[in-house]
Amino acid sequence: MRIEEEFQIARSSGWLSEFERRTQDMICAPMRLLQLPKNRMLFDIEDSANDIYCMVYGSSVITIAHPVQGVVNAHVITPGCWFGEPAALGRRPRIISIVARQHSELLVLSRQSVVELLNAEPSLNWVFFNLMAYNVEQYLHHAVDLLITDPRLRFCSRLLTFAGRTMHALPKSPVAIPLTQEELAVASNMSRSTVHQLLVELVAQGICEVGYREIIIRDVRKLAEILENNG
Repeated sequence: MRIEEEFQIARSSGWLSEFERRTQDMICAPMRLLQLPKNRMLFDIEDSANDIYCMVYGSSVITIAHPVQGVVNAHVITPGCWFGEPAALGRRPRIISIVARQHSELLVLSRQSVVELLNAEPSLNWVFFNLMAYNVEQYLHHAVDLLITDPRLRFCSRLLTFAGRTMHALPKSPVAIPLTQEELAVASNMSRSTVHQLLVELVAQGICEVGYREIIIRDVRKLAEILENNG
């Protein structure tokens, strides 16, 4: 992928797409490209944080250390996702780890570059606050999902959240979720047998496909309609 294409993904997807082109160019200009091989860790819990990232190719998984469940897959990062800003801008250690599930490419914005941008253009403060708010909205989906008592509705909601839905939009089909059935069961607070049974139903309806260590959503709209119609 050419660097121009990668910058275009950063500009046109997710948080940064909401701003004017001048703002997009200012933020993208100091970014550098990072290659992350499959199964390589980008950073781990307690690592120092100096950078903000934008995924432009591939996919990675965020894991957290839960005091009861142990290591849990908490979120999937797909092209267009920006992440890492709370720890980097707050000068705090990382509280999550990130591992590439396939070869990935990321654009990296250093904290020093952010400081220089804010010194030159103080109005960008609210742009970065907006990034944190955008990601909080994303992560809230995970908490709300687990409050759903109906297993089928909860599972469908978990799939949509891992696929990258936002408060206002659904991702485009198809979407590959790089999690195994076992991992998805743990992240959904369900048994593996229940997840398998629900996946069989979704596959029969042409909504999902089960791949090697991944679940592919073939029809995001139909999956969302199950939730809208309460099953």
